[in-house]
Amino acid sequence: MNIKTLEYFVQVATEENLTKASEKLFISQPTLSRHMKELENDVQRKLFVRKSHSLKLSQDGILFLREATKVLQSVSRLEHLFDSDEATDNKVEYIKIGYLENFNMSKMYDLLESYKKIFKNTQFILSTDSPVALNNGLNSGMYDMIFSLYPYIKANANFKSKKFIENHLQIALPLNHPLGKNKDLSFSDLKDETFILLDRDKSPIIVDYVLNKGTENGFNLKANYYVKNLSQGLSMTALGNGLAFLYSAMDQTNLEEKFRINIVNLDDTKESQDIHMAINNTNINSMKVDTIYNFNFE
Repeated sequence: MNIKTLEYFVQVATEENLTKASEKLFISQPTLSRHMKELENDVQRKLFVRKSHSLKLSQDGILFLREATKVLQSVSRLEHLFDSDEATDNKVEYIKIGYLENFNMSKMYDLLESYKKIFKNTQFILSTDSPVALNNGLNSGMYDMIFSLYPYIKANANFKSKKFIENHLQIALPLNHPLGKNKDLSFSDLKDETFILLDRDKSPIIVDYVLNKGTENGFNLKANYYVKNLSQGLSMTALGNGLAFLYSAMDQTNLEEKFRINIVNLDDTKESQDIHMAINNTNINSMKVDTIYNFNFE
């Protein structure tokens, strides 16, 4: 294992695609693939979960990425230890960012791209995660910054956050469902319905929230199925197996057309479900991360 291999690993983890990473690194895709397999052999762990056109970090890969970026930061500091202030400014800074899957995060990409135009030696390492894992990752230092649902963030005294994307609950219904004619619905309108919910380990606060909202409105919310992801839930909704909750800020490109469903707003959710940008005040990268947090890109 050498420093160059760690740099390759970070680039692959960032791009989540060997072809794109090899283009950025100016090496062939087979050569890069060989380096990653040799690295996995060296550490005797599978660092990636390989898919047909992409790859994701495994849990071991996430831990390895955290330590690899620390090593690369230390090497960069050593390389510039005796440089002038101007040269020191040219060292690469690695910032680890976690964000929610299935949401439209174009605003986040706009922020990071605008930042890199000014601070060109910043490299962002992006990973998708569940709200619970994002919160835990920011707390442990696995992430320097997260973009997550406010109910998960607000309870931690070490976190500083601000609203980044407006977001509220919605309900997905089969095309022929009579409630689909409404522009807005309240929880009280749902008392006779059955539901499809995300597994509680994926989003416990939201599951508890909708269950409590049912209770507040005088009924026990009945869940027919628990699913692993949004697509599975919407597919089952289309087949008439129940109604599914989703968020307005999710990547909803053609969802109604794709799944043959209706999506209706829920108008009485009082607690904020907005997506917040959050940082940890105890983070060792706090100065650099705080600059991003306060960066005005609009």
